[in-house]
Amino acid sequence: LMSVMRNDKVAIAQFNHYVTERVIPNDTRFAEQWDKHNTGQTGGTADADIDAPEAWETTAGGLTVFGDTIVVAIVDGGQQVAHPDLDTWTNWAEIPGNGIDDDNNGYIDDINGWNANLNNGTIPANNHGTHCAGIAGAKGNNNQGVAGVNLTVKTMPVVGSSGTESIVIKAYGY
Repeated sequence: LMSVMRNDKVAIAQFNHYVTERVIPNDTRFAEQWDKHNTGQTGGTADADIDAPEAWETTAGGLTVFGDTIVVAIVDGGQQVAHPDLDTWTNWAEIPGNGIDDDNNGYIDDINGWNANLNNGTIPANNHGTHCAGIAGAKGNNNQGVAGVNLTVKTMPVVGSSGTESIVIKAYGY
């Protein structure tokens, strides 16, 4: 490049950078998600969104810079732990249904999260919690459903959406 720039017949020269396409997930309902990528598709203002595709050029979630798995706790009424568009966190240090706190974290059988209402690992298939988990981390680029703010992240349901302060504190304590 330097030899080209020194040539008096060349006005401007720069490196030929590689360009990549913006990340637009192939999820079947992504085009409806104006909050992430607004093209005016619902009559709204184009680019009035969170610039998700621009952010996904940097990262789509999954791992921290140190290689740790990113887990987002969803404190709500539960979630569908087997939902095909969610990657629900699993506590691999627990043995399901044995009634023992295998990982010594103070919670018995907390396989996919914790239920502060019942003080156990039973997670109800709550629609609102599932929706909130999807906003935070529905699997992106999997050719189904929607894309979450994080395309690759695990969600951990914590049941604790309550009008009672003690339950909410227990949920956040988990």
